[in-house]
Amino acid sequence: MHREPHDSAFYRTIIEHLVDDCPWDAIDGDVRPDEVAATAADPTAVAELQLSHLLTDAELYCKLPDPGEGAAAHLVLYQGLDRALDGTRDASGDGFVEALADAHETIAGVHASEYVDPVADPTVVLQARVPYSYTEGKLYSMMTSISATALRVQRLHGDLRATVGAASNLESDGGQRRSPPLATGVEMTSQR
Repeated sequence: MHREPHDSAFYRTIIEHLVDDCPWDAIDGDVRPDEVAATAADPTAVAELQLSHLLTDAELYCKLPDPGEGAAAHLVLYQGLDRALDGTRDASGDGFVEALADAHETIAGVHASEYVDPVADPTVVLQARVPYSYTEGKLYSMMTSISATALRVQRLHGDLRATVGAASNLESDGGQRRSPPLATGVEMTSQR
């Protein structure tokens, strides 16, 4: 698609919304809005910005502009349960990885806004495109949606880790659960 020319102030405003409206920070050092915006405004270049969510394990990768799609920005939210899952899919179609991917897509769909598209993937949760004709309200809504999605996915991952952790807390001799002592000092015992 045809790339619309915009000056660095246009891109700086988008960048400021990305990092100021919600708890995102640069992965590799400080966000330098002036530098990123100047690169994005160069008709021969594409700027990249990598952000980390301050309250979750989520990472947001941004390209400004996205000339392939004719958008001012393209954002992809990565938040895998485990880095080892990156790029893996079970052929069965009914495995854990597919269920996790579907859960990611569902969560992103619940929190979707106009610029956000949910993705069914074990690591990529959503992607978003900011059109050249964006409004500040819709951009704010997009960033709120992305952060809400990251928080909900983080809670899902925590629940899954707790469940797996509880299951791995079984003793190898007989599969009996090791119970911590109760606050009263009485211990639970399993009987078979």
